[in-house]
Amino acid sequence: MREAEIGPESVVSWSGGAVATEVNGEVVLMNLERDQCHGLGETGSEIWRSMHEPIQVAKLVEQLKEVFEAAPGLIESDVLHTLNQFAEEGLIQILPSGGPSGK
Repeated sequence: MREAEIGPESVVSWSGGAVATEVNGEVVLMNLERDQCHGLGETGSEIWRSMHEPIQVAKLVEQLKEVFEAAPGLIESDVLHTLNQFAEEGLIQILPSGGPSGK
């Protein structure tokens, strides 16, 4: 279980327990610690790729707004929902805000 709630100021990155590969242009994740596999769609794959280095959630949302068109607030809502799912599955880590990418 994660220790902190994910919000716009949170900094997130891949967890060391997750292994990812591309299959037909989408990311497939394997959580080695939990022996679980997750196939991501287009949006989830784009979110995952954006976390190759620690990134502040607000910056991630802004990047996705350049890629996808959606109603105001929908991208942020979807990103927070997806990141919370990733965190629940142990696929990402929530880093202290204010790090290199959290400024």
